[in-house]
Amino acid sequence: MLRSAKVTSKPPALNESERRFVEDLRDYCCQEKDGALAGKELFLLRNQGRGRGVGFFAQRGFYPDFILWVKDSDTQRIIFVEPHGMLHARAHAHDDKARLHETLAELEREMARSHTDALDVQLDSYIISATSFEDLRPRYDDGS
Repeated sequence: MLRSAKVTSKPPALNESERRFVEDLRDYCCQEKDGALAGKELFLLRNQGRGRGVGFFAQRGFYPDFILWVKDSDTQRIIFVEPHGMLHARAHAHDDKARLHETLAELEREMARSHTDALDVQLDSYIISATSFEDLRPRYDDGS
């Protein structure tokens, strides 16, 4: 007889929007292996949470779910990806998560200034909405 039937998974299993992102990325990689991705290496990392992963915004603690690392011959692109529903998110102008790419642009410039001998590193971020555009339209309308 089991005393504890509790099962844990670290990190937790993928939710629906995360699973869909991973599957869509896999399909894209298969389609573009000889096209847009020819000669590139892709690594998809599952970001860890608070205290262990790559995080932003100390007050709120934003840890994007995935880190996509794309290596080319002399460049690297590091992309932070957060697939989730947007129905309850704040408008872009007021949402630090949605504006992370702006913070990363400044960090990218600082890295380039302080590490002149390093490879070209580009930083970016994306939020991939699991909420349909039609469901978001009444809330965001023109995007502002």
